[in-house]
Amino acid sequence: MQPEISVQICSYNRSRSLNKCLEALFKQDFPADDFEIVLVDDGSKDDTGEMVKSLKSPAALNYLYQENQGLATARNPGLNNVKGKYVLFVDDDIIASPDLLKEHARIHRLHPKTVLRGRVHHVSDLSRTEKPGFTMADISTSFFWTSNVSVAREYLFEAGLFDVSYDEYGWEDLELGLRLRNLGLVSRYNRKALVFHLKPELKKEDVPRKVAQAQAKGRMAVKFLYQHPGLKVKMATGIHAPRFVWDRALRLGGFSSKFCDDILTKAPQGKLTGLNLWAANRLIDFAYFDTVKSTLKIYEDQHRHTDL
Repeated sequence: MQPEISVQICSYNRSRSLNKCLEALFKQDFPADDFEIVLVDDGSKDDTGEMVKSLKSPAALNYLYQENQGLATARNPGLNNVKGKYVLFVDDDIIASPDLLKEHARIHRLHPKTVLRGRVHHVSDLSRTEKPGFTMADISTSFFWTSNVSVAREYLFEAGLFDVSYDEYGWEDLELGLRLRNLGLVSRYNRKALVFHLKPELKKEDVPRKVAQAQAKGRMAVKFLYQHPGLKVKMATGIHAPRFVWDRALRLGGFSSKFCDDILTKAPQGKLTGLNLWAANRLIDFAYFDTVKSTLKIYEDQHRHTDL
């Protein structure tokens, strides 16, 4: 019998949070025969494989392993193995509320041609999953954000699945979302379809990794814009004049990368707060926009030579 919903997850070296993610999916208020979990392990070097094999899932659990190739490339093998009428995407650092699948299925039955976004509540500890109040951080206007979004399987294949040329961090889900929108799908939001997203407090030792991630995201942002030029992508990526003006104003005001780096150098190891946290976030932002500007120049030079 075909399951109604396939839950698709990709993971890389996150055995601990993935375990909690899967355990929450095992406790869904939804018939076990009506859903499956399709998990793609994108080349994890930790104990992910052993951990998954030790679990007893009430629903079908399909574990797929591939050498590390990045998120966009990992998504498609999972989709090629899903059997459900609808596909629900969650990440490996997500804890699902018990009603998650029930709420996604309910809306799709009422509104078939829908991209359904659920509520994503950020927490710094996955053990803190009490019912949340409203916070501005929970609001996302993204059409297709794979932390908690579902769509009929047929439309994913009609749109062409994920673009595997997004070989670094960022934007591959929003890019697919634009193609789904072009098929005429309507975005709907269901706050009852709740998940908790692990967003750890920033530590000093995390900053170099976050800077590198921001640089990768900057390169993919420019690719996204050249692939889909228009206001929606400009606003989503921050590649527009007012944002560049603000970035330049900060630097001219003395808040340069060096200024922020000097503050962080003096900060103690561990959790960042106050001025140290502000400096870290500015440093990450500067890395993103520096990379955007340099990548834009490369793209502009390439297109200029192509047009000659």
